Amino acid sequence: MKHFIHSAAAIMSSFVCLVSCTEQESDLLSANQSSNSQLSVVTHTREGETPIASVYLFNGSNAFVRTLQTDGSGYTSASASVKLPEGTYTLCALSPSDLSHFQIPETPTPTSVITLAEGQTMSDLLIGTATTTLSDGDNEVVDLELRRKVLELSSITISQVPTDVTGVAVSIAPFYSAIQFNGEYVEADPVTATFTLATTATDGVWQATPQQLVFPSKGVPTITVTFTRDNEDPSIYTYETESAFTANNKYNIVGTYTEPLGVTLSGGITSQEWPADPVAVDFEFDESNAGNNSGGEEGGSNAGSGGDTSDPPVAGQIYNGYYVVSVDATNSEAVLLSKNNRTDVTDKNYQTILSNMAKPQGVTGNWRIPTVTECQAFLSDPSTPGVFAANKESYYCYKEGALNRCQAEKLSDGTVTFNLMSADGFTSLVNFRPVIDISY
Repeated sequence: MKHFIHSAAAIMSSFVCLVSCTEQESDLLSANQSSNSQLSVVTHTREGETPIASVYLFNGSNAFVRTLQTDGSGYTSASASVKLPEGTYTLCALSPSDLSHFQIPETPTPTSVITLAEGQTMSDLLIGTATTTLSDGDNEVVDLELRRKVLELSSITISQVPTDVTGVAVSIAPFYSAIQFNGEYVEADPVTATFTLATTATDGVWQATPQQLVFPSKGVPTITVTFTRDNEDPSIYTYETESAFTANNKYNIVGTYTEPLGVTLSGGITSQEWPADPVAVDFEFDESNAGNNSGGEEGGSNAGSGGDTSDPPVAGQIYNGYYVVSVDATNSEAVLLSKNNRTDVTDKNYQTILSNMAKPQGVTGNWRIPTVTECQAFLSDPSTPGVFAANKESYYCYKEGALNRCQAEKLSDGTVTFNLMSADGFTSLVNFRPVIDISY
């Protein structure tokens, strides 16, 4: 059988301020003489990444007010301040390595679209958003957590390519094409990333190392491998991955072509999160993936999943490759946790994401947002994979039918404290980690 290995990293971390900040102040020129409320903005990032950002201010009508430039002198946070009239303001901070790579509207709104400038390749991009209300005479400080909104397709390798193959190409689709100032991805006009591989010094190994930055995939992507031969039609193999490609991850795609009957292609995807090591996830596909067919969860196996479905699930352990949140032994039911955090969920797409997520083999139910009890159970267990990329994380949960966000903080002694807050909707600042009910 052919094997395709995918390592998915835990989702992007929440950032903390490690050092004191320098501050610059600029007065907003306005005919309104009541501009005596001061707004201070602090942008946070982790060590090694620039905290400096362009902060776009919008008033209560979402009209553009002005831009601030934070200054952090190379530390892990940066700040700026401005005097403003009282009112409600939306702040959108952009921290790209080079703004010239993007097409930025001169007078944007929070939903204005940021696209690649013509002839440019994707640059690194971190975004933070917040809303605040100033009363007359207030001195308000707003913290903005900058989160990476792109991923990197690092390398692509296909091994054991037959000697009569004259060309190898790999394409991956669909990816989001653009992003709004408020950090929401644009659904329209998804794009395909296509790479032409070259031969290497090792016989049968074709490779490309594009290190190409792209926006996350729109749902679960499909990988297509194309072999071309002289005077023959191309041989095409497609595979639908188990989960979406998410921001702040680096992906290495590795495939191996084999010739024995019944087995044509095996391979893997490894993902390396910028701030952490990857978590391995195994799956496989076979000849049914040739042509225009797209393999799914039914073609997978549990090899290397870390659990044996011949034994009943145990809370806090791995079953069929998934962490077990809870078990109802009386009714032979259990709750499993999805393998990856997501931060690309919005009010518009969360139902689609839940519907399209790959399920454990043989499970017919649907993914759902966990209850408060379930959320606190997997957050308080130190063995739960990938829930703490930083010491403080927030996760969506339901309490009495209402959407909430459970903020969890891991203390120095390993214990976890919780703070439950209501949530008006889905944003990229809160982790989305569904659960699913199974029978065994």
